[in-house]
Amino acid sequence: MTQTTCNRVRFAPFALAPSSGLLTLVMASTLSIFGSSIAAAQNPVISFDLPPTAVAVPISRPRPGDLRTSHQGEPVEITLRLSSLVSGAEMPRIDRWMVRCVPRDRSWGVINYSPRTETASEYASPIQVKTSDEQTQSFGVAADVTQGNLARGHAGMDAGTKQSEAMQYDRVAPLHAVTAAGTIERGCGVYYKLRWTSTQVLEGEKEFKVTFDVPAEFRSGLVDVSVVAMGRPAKQGSMTDMISRIPVLGEDVGGIRALGQARFVVAVHAEGDPVAWQAAREMTDTESALRREAARVRAQSPSRSLSTMIRHVAAKLDVDSVDLHSDWPDRLVFHNADPYNDPVIKKLPAELRVLVLDYCDARRSVETLRTRTVDPDAAPFQLNELVQSSIAGSPQ
Repeated sequence: MTQTTCNRVRFAPFALAPSSGLLTLVMASTLSIFGSSIAAAQNPVISFDLPPTAVAVPISRPRPGDLRTSHQGEPVEITLRLSSLVSGAEMPRIDRWMVRCVPRDRSWGVINYSPRTETASEYASPIQVKTSDEQTQSFGVAADVTQGNLARGHAGMDAGTKQSEAMQYDRVAPLHAVTAAGTIERGCGVYYKLRWTSTQVLEGEKEFKVTFDVPAEFRSGLVDVSVVAMGRPAKQGSMTDMISRIPVLGEDVGGIRALGQARFVVAVHAEGDPVAWQAAREMTDTESALRREAARVRAQSPSRSLSTMIRHVAAKLDVDSVDLHSDWPDRLVFHNADPYNDPVIKKLPAELRVLVLDYCDARRSVETLRTRTVDPDAAPFQLNELVQSSIAGSPQ
């Protein structure tokens, strides 16, 4: 009996191994299909676009509504033209946009911005209110007197009072914010909140203007812009939409959710400065080339058919693997990831690493471009050229 029991225990793992492998394969396939369905259902309904560069136009005199006065810096105004495209067969119920604009250099300060906070009402005229109060009282008495067949009499009396009061007045129509705007990040950035109303449509192009107090002799810099559109998606009957609308932890299925979002880095250059304009264009062109090459490498990766969760699990098991489908481009562009220390970027293919380093150099040129002037009649030149000339002219 003891030997038989040991044999059963010994052969049990071998009997269950094929079944466990099959179960794991089925679960992985199910998770992959489910993850792919949810990823397809979460495609943005609204896509945004923003020009990669912006011109900093000098402001010569103060304007009404300025938040501060520039003393040692230079006030410049940039214009951001944000475009949106609503895709899909049916129009979603867009509720609002939320736009944030923050410079990378925290020495910048917001002087002015537009549009400002605006309010409106759904009613074209004041609301007219009319109230009336009417009270009526009545009293009546009647009596009949009969004396045999010879006499008959009737007497009656009625009394009534009526009181009526009427009041009419106009009430101010209720207001709601069509556009809300203000400063963020201790006065370094600006936010805009735009709502879809009967007088404002959140589709197409919207123009935003921000006046910054930049350091003296400003030439170029970077501004981070983010936008998210909130609303209710259009009702659909597909299986993918049904899966994506499964409530999780008490989530409101019909509630407001993000319909689309985007982030941009805008290279700002001084007006009439060809060197700064060229540096800004080189940075944006390098970023475009980097993203195109990253998309090409991702398309050729064999793990592109796996869901995000399975790819993360596989990357954890294989320490030498490189997850090309991760968010490393966003970490590099928006969070200044170190290409030499980032766990994914430092293991990228050689052609991608070259583009990463080119982008970092181009971005550094935009952020560090400065101007010095020897005398008022001399032409401006770059600081790095001054350093190189001083080194070349120093005695050996």
